[in-house]
Amino acid sequence: MSLLRNLAEALFPCRCHMCHNPVSSNEGICQFCLSDFPFISLEQPNLLFQPDIARMFNLPYCHGLLACTWYQDAMKQWLSEFKFTKQSHYQTAINAVIATQLTHFESTSTFSPDVYIILPLHKNRLIDRGFNQVAQTWLNHLPHTKVSANTLVRTNTTKAQSGLNLKQRKQNVKHAFKVKQNLQGKKVAIIDDVITTGATINAAAKACFTAGAKEIWAYATALTPLHSQSVTKK
Repeated sequence: MSLLRNLAEALFPCRCHMCHNPVSSNEGICQFCLSDFPFISLEQPNLLFQPDIARMFNLPYCHGLLACTWYQDAMKQWLSEFKFTKQSHYQTAINAVIATQLTHFESTSTFSPDVYIILPLHKNRLIDRGFNQVAQTWLNHLPHTKVSANTLVRTNTTKAQSGLNLKQRKQNVKHAFKVKQNLQGKKVAIIDDVITTGATINAAAKACFTAGAKEIWAYATALTPLHSQSVTKK
């Protein structure tokens, strides 16, 4: 297998998705581009304490927010292509960004979840898409003993949030989630790929809060910048 892989890499070398220089097949982004990547600053690890970010997102049931970068430029392309056209070669670059930011967060923050919850897709959408893109990009970076696959379930089939304004988004995901296990006194991290207004992840957080969770954080690969939100909210 390694011989075939070496031959394939020699004939079709993998390249960095940013600078297009050769990289190994498990990288996706070279170390130079990764070091220059536009990560969201974690000088204050809880992004809800950064006023500019707190003003953008409606997360009353979340005590904290962690995100890697903004949903624009390279990351917007990678997530869109991976999610909607199943171009899995972008996954390694996304993984590298998540791993780097998560390591930084864990070295600066005192928050340590008891339970990690991947935001679930409704079963019909999961069947249609074939995979949960959040699980594919985050699971390898989380302690498996703390990841719960069946605590939070999506009970309603909802419309896609894109194209809806904030009020419509809230209504769309109202009562969309149900918690099937006791979270009394637990610290919970709910993970999604993109947060635009916060309506979806806040609905999930509300369900966890109702189930007794003590502290709830939203984790995201990317946040939608304000200029993009203004178009959506009109």
